[in-house]
Amino acid sequence: MNRQELKNWSKEKIKGNIWSILPAIVVTSILCGLQFSNKVNVGGTYVTTTGFNWGGIVFYFVEVGLTSLMIKFITDQQYKFEDIFATSKDFVRYLVFGLIQYVFVFLWTLLFIIPGIIKAIAYSMSNLILLDDKYKDLSHTEVLKKSEEMMMGHKADYFWLGLSFIGWHILSIFTLFILEIWVAPYQKTATTKFLYDIKNEYEKKNGIATNEKTNENAKFCSNCGSKITEDTKFCPSCGKEVK
Repeated sequence: MNRQELKNWSKEKIKGNIWSILPAIVVTSILCGLQFSNKVNVGGTYVTTTGFNWGGIVFYFVEVGLTSLMIKFITDQQYKFEDIFATSKDFVRYLVFGLIQYVFVFLWTLLFIIPGIIKAIAYSMSNLILLDDKYKDLSHTEVLKKSEEMMMGHKADYFWLGLSFIGWHILSIFTLFILEIWVAPYQKTATTKFLYDIKNEYEKKNGIATNEKTNENAKFCSNCGSKITEDTKFCPSCGKEVK
């Protein structure tokens, strides 16, 4: 799928399902968004500065859990809110990984903000790799390297996908962020689907057994992403002619 097809697919996917995934997204955002705040004396004035994102590190296992839930969601598997805490049994593993990933991105950011952003995007496949038993023997740094390898040639696409939601986030400000009830699940669904497909594409290309759960013979409308049958001539959702 190109970016527009992916976004159309995601819009269709969240129809009637927002309330089943929104609580998990909200709780994960709150826990992983916590930060230390420090007051520094600058010229006699106390200025509050933000330190490292300890929530993103301590609760990294929740972020991985959310990824697991979203994969189940996009592949039509059963999921529940409690799935975001299912990875707590590996708390130490994810705590260490979250810290290492944070340090790596921070060090690249010291060079300049752009290299830091590039590395953060390159590491965006990490959660999917950590959840996959095929890669359970990889060390923390090897997981980061594997993520970079999978994202090679796709970082710009991922960046532009994320940037394409900026307008929605700005618009949500004028609704006192009520619009985020729709935007957050929409964006999370789109980004998870993007990464999931890239991972499967990488594994197929390299002769690695995939964990793909979707029906490869399924057909979808290129305009809105709705699932259609083989003999469909016009999409029942948007009316576009199927070619």
